[in-house]
Amino acid sequence: MPVDVTLDDAAPDDYDAIVVPGGVINPGKMRRDKRCVDFVQHFFENRKPVAAICHGPQLLIETGLLKGRKMTSFPSIKTDIENAGATWYDTEIVVDNGLITSRSPKDLEAFNRKAIEEIKEGVHEHA
Repeated sequence: MPVDVTLDDAAPDDYDAIVVPGGVINPGKMRRDKRCVDFVQHFFENRKPVAAICHGPQLLIETGLLKGRKMTSFPSIKTDIENAGATWYDTEIVVDNGLITSRSPKDLEAFNRKAIEEIKEGVHEHA
């Protein structure tokens, strides 16, 4: 997909939700960029839906806002998620008060369905 707005030009207030893609490399790059961390942190702080699949939760870990949350991810980052204070589940989808996580592309259908549902619901209360 072509990029129509760069991070430098994007304002998180202009968006109702965020979807963090997976893959091995991109979330690792994003978690090292304070602008990315700050951008996604806005969604947590404003109770907007946050969806992440596969290795995408690596970016979410950097926000420091996962303590007490329920999540899933690609199995290789299970320990990282647990060290961030979340409880990790080995299931295709976990939804925790507007936080939608999924393990891998094989779970994409369930991930998309639940992400759309949570985005329709809008702002969520804190867990």
